Amino acid sequence: MQITLYDWGPSPFCLKVRAILDYKGIRYKRINVLGKGTLEVYRRGGIGKVPAIDIDGCFLADSTNIAHELDRLFPERRIIPPDSAEAALCHVLDDWADEALYFIGLYYQWMDPEGAPMLSKAFRGPVGKLVLPLYKRRLHAQIKGQGTGRKPPAMIKEDLLRELDTVEGLLNGKAFLLGATPALCDFSLMAQLVYMSRPPGSAREVTTRAAITEYLGRMRSLREHGRNGS
Repeated sequence: MQITLYDWGPSPFCLKVRAILDYKGIRYKRINVLGKGTLEVYRRGGIGKVPAIDIDGCFLADSTNIAHELDRLFPERRIIPPDSAEAALCHVLDDWADEALYFIGLYYQWMDPEGAPMLSKAFRGPVGKLVLPLYKRRLHAQIKGQGTGRKPPAMIKEDLLRELDTVEGLLNGKAFLLGATPALCDFSLMAQLVYMSRPPGSAREVTTRAAITEYLGRMRSLREHGRNGS
């Protein structure tokens, strides 16, 4: 099966899909969308978003939709729980990570004075320099439209701390969110925590929490084992 992932390295949603592919031991080709891949994503994806994936000619966008399709095609190491109640909880936690945590991460990366200067490292080359101002306007509008960007910095920090407390509470006594094995929601949470571990403003809070650091280490080991075929 030929699999091509249309990918942008810094995106937490792209990381989510890469981690699932690695965990399942699926071989794939990556195409950076800061180039010709952008046109392909817009032409075939319909929504102009990454990640997007081509699986033997079938094109699919959105990280959660991709995850469900990968679990259907590659059922070994399932990430969608078979139990309906656990699957429902997994869906809720997946949405929470992809929405609530994401916008806090976006603020610290795109609007916080410590994080914003780092963006030039992610948008390299002629295409990156060209599209960075466009992305800034778009992302600032999204963060403000969602509401996080309209709050004062002190309130956003309170939101961050509350969410990290929630993560620690959910992980209390468990290896993963739903128990002993990882589910889709774990890949979503991992990706957002990694994203928040980069800008200084959020990294200071994320990286000093032992339970979260240990959890991210477990998730990283899963990817490495999957890539190595173990």
